[in-house]
Amino acid sequence: MHFKESMTFLKRFASSPRRIGSVAPSSKFLTKAMLDRVDWENARYIAELGAGTGVFTREIVKRARKDAKILVFEIDPALQKMIRDEHPEHEGLSLHSDAQELYSYMNDNGIEHLDFVISSLPFTVLPPRMTVRILNAVVKCLKPEGHFVAYQYSSIMKHVLKKKFSHMKTRFVVFNVPPAFVYDCWR
Repeated sequence: MHFKESMTFLKRFASSPRRIGSVAPSSKFLTKAMLDRVDWENARYIAELGAGTGVFTREIVKRARKDAKILVFEIDPALQKMIRDEHPEHEGLSLHSDAQELYSYMNDNGIEHLDFVISSLPFTVLPPRMTVRILNAVVKCLKPEGHFVAYQYSSIMKHVLKKKFSHMKTRFVVFNVPPAFVYDCWR
């Protein structure tokens, strides 16, 4: 699965780098750095933005409570299919295409607020208006003590995230291609 996943990811990146944002799926080190920030025991409502080939999705499904609702967003139809094929029977998981519509999808799934939002979206290559709409939706959807955990390949987004969230912890993950900054943000 790893080789096939990597090749699919590389192919999707080559055809649409502004949608994918990286040449390789996230490493186990980045996955751990991102998902260790989540309080799995108390997380009932989780969203994943930019799921790609489902590296984080796979781990979220393993770690999440049995009654958790997981909203997974991936705009690329081929990558959506990979995720759908891997998790056909998971009751709490729903797959969606546009992270800008996060709030609408929450309402459709009977979710008032999210506990955690995990993001792999390449904000620095997305159109600025799209980035603003997505971040505004995240802030609106998180419960007051909710966390937004995102990784980026540069520190460009740090000042933008500081404007949206009053608290932030940053970690740098060297063992990833390319190395990444992990931002754990909350209000």
